[in-house]
Amino acid sequence: MNRIIPIVTAAALAGGCIEQGFSDKDTPPDDVVPNILVDPPALQFDALRDGETQVLEFTVNNVGDAVLEVEDIVIGSGTAFTILGPDFEFDLDPGANQVVEVEFTPMGADENFGAAQVISNDPDGDDSSVDLLGYGLVPDLEISPATHTFGNAFVPCGASQEIELRNVGQVDLEIFELDYASGGQLELRSDLELPLVLGPDEAVTVWVDFLPTTSGSDTGILTVVSTDPAGDETADQNGEGAWYDETSETFSTPGAPPVDVLITIDQSGSMEQDNVDDVQNGFPAFVQELQAISDWQLMLVTNPYNACATGGIINGNTPNAANLLVDNAFNVQHNDNDDNFSVVGETEKLLKLSSRALDNAGAGGCNAGFLRPGALLHIITISDEPEQSTQSAASWVSEFENHVVDPSLVKVSGVLDLNGTCGLGAGKYTDAVALTGGASLNICNANWGANFTDIASAVLDGLQSYPLADPADADTIVVTVNGVETTDITYEPNSQTVNVNSPTIGEGDEVVIDYNVLGECDN
Repeated sequence: MNRIIPIVTAAALAGGCIEQGFSDKDTPPDDVVPNILVDPPALQFDALRDGETQVLEFTVNNVGDAVLEVEDIVIGSGTAFTILGPDFEFDLDPGANQVVEVEFTPMGADENFGAAQVISNDPDGDDSSVDLLGYGLVPDLEISPATHTFGNAFVPCGASQEIELRNVGQVDLEIFELDYASGGQLELRSDLELPLVLGPDEAVTVWVDFLPTTSGSDTGILTVVSTDPAGDETADQNGEGAWYDETSETFSTPGAPPVDVLITIDQSGSMEQDNVDDVQNGFPAFVQELQAISDWQLMLVTNPYNACATGGIINGNTPNAANLLVDNAFNVQHNDNDDNFSVVGETEKLLKLSSRALDNAGAGGCNAGFLRPGALLHIITISDEPEQSTQSAASWVSEFENHVVDPSLVKVSGVLDLNGTCGLGAGKYTDAVALTGGASLNICNANWGANFTDIASAVLDGLQSYPLADPADADTIVVTVNGVETTDITYEPNSQTVNVNSPTIGEGDEVVIDYNVLGECDN
């Protein structure tokens, strides 16, 4: 017997779904889908100059059987291109289309590439992009290298990197400004006069110097402001500073502190008449005292005509050093009839004479080689009259300090008329002694020469010198005396010497110096 199989229609099924609470929307067959097609698949724009724009169109078509839902239109690449729309979200029925406008503004020279992507509910997404190509007749700044790594470098050794700024565009490029930002160990070095104009394929050079002053990394960014339509261009550099070593040295016996002694003597008649015996008695013992307590060198300057050392620069290796001082103490030929210069009055300006003598200690001067970096500068004036120059004592002391690495390394001492008992007093000389912590003897006292050695030892009291085995970074030096830190120190990098000014260090005291070692740099 034939059985009749009831036919269930789509409506019945739909009704059943409704009864069960499911959607009543017809489900399309699997082959009923939207299908996107953009036309043309590529747009080529004209060659444009800076500031010019061009708009071209492409069409979005729905060649499928279901509604095409466009969610967005984006530029996947290429900053020179902009989607104008008119819409970014729209629906297309089967067979419908939508025109989309694309604007080109050249952002670089020659070829500007890009791509527009239409995002939709097309299941496969094929044929949904448009390739974009335009040509720019614009300036185009290229910085090379765009990134540079110096790597590791020992403090304070560094390196330099040349940075090229080139116009790879088709028209002139104007550079307005160079900005550089870093943590301080990277610096821009440039001799360019801004603003400047670079023609096509023209280039200039700047440099970035890596000068590590401490350990750690530093990054610098060079920003160039120009007429490049793409905006400011940047380049970055990185360097890593490192200490060559960290070390500690312990001393129980200090070294002899270096001292450069400048002696000036008033050449007036009363001085020679009254003080020859004291000079003969005091100077030999003074030299012996220097030899025992310091690393010394000395020059005697008595001639106000040239402010040059009489007898040259004397040190512990000079034969008959004491005799040279004695023989030249009053050995200036007076020339009072010289219209250009008279010794009258000038011989009683010993602070001025000292300053001139120190000026002559530079390269090529008659006293070249006298000043040693890091040495104590001890200026000793011997006069029975006040200082006659017009400048104040403080002004002269300030000039003396220009010749040392630290103001504390200047001492002015004197053999002077301290009480005005044999002349008109000491005036500015006493002021200079007080300002610098020097020592004084009274020239009015008979046989002052017997105590002249006191001046040699008094200014070195508590000044102890410690030569380091390696070059140190001054900012990292830590000095402890018997376990207590002291900051009253000076450091001379040329001689690698630490001078401890206080406290006074005696027998059995232990001095520990911790420091970071600087690298030895290739010149």
